[in-house]
Amino acid sequence: MRLKRGFTFIELIMVMAIIGILAGSGAWIMAYTVKNSVFIPNQLGMDKLATDALNIMTEGDNQAKGLRFSRAITALGAYRVDFIDGDGKTVYFRLDTGTNKLYRSINGAAEQTIPAYSSAAGLNLSGKSGALFTFYDSTGAITATAANVRRIRIILIAKSGTGLYNDWQGQSEQASSVAVKKLQ
Repeated sequence: MRLKRGFTFIELIMVMAIIGILAGSGAWIMAYTVKNSVFIPNQLGMDKLATDALNIMTEGDNQAKGLRFSRAITALGAYRVDFIDGDGKTVYFRLDTGTNKLYRSINGAAEQTIPAYSSAAGLNLSGKSGALFTFYDSTGAITATAANVRRIRIILIAKSGTGLYNDWQGQSEQASSVAVKKLQ
């Protein structure tokens, strides 16, 4: 007589438990991978936005030179700086805290968002601790007099939505400092 052998109930429970553990960890890994596949591009986009905005403010572009080439600072504020660039153009950068967009005007023309792609919905720019610009005199002390400015510190925060990882958003905080040499 032949014996028919099958799985016992305990063996079936053990196999199901092992499959459950593997599926649970696999689901977590899959969720983590999907979340990062959305978060990482958002984070890189915010890094690029902050870098491009700082580069335009410090170095300039084909329309106007930046703060590094300023001849004179004519007006200053926590969210605005007016200056005359190396080509004699009157330029200002202004962060609108209502729309969270960065604007530039050249020779009194209409304001344009910088960088141009930052006007997309959901992208926000802001300063840190209530200011985008901090102005220093030749001794390194903070100054509120445009004629005394020798260095400008810029701290820019770019974020999409809330900027939080748990919301699958991105945020980048970058800083730059520009020496104002008062070119003649």
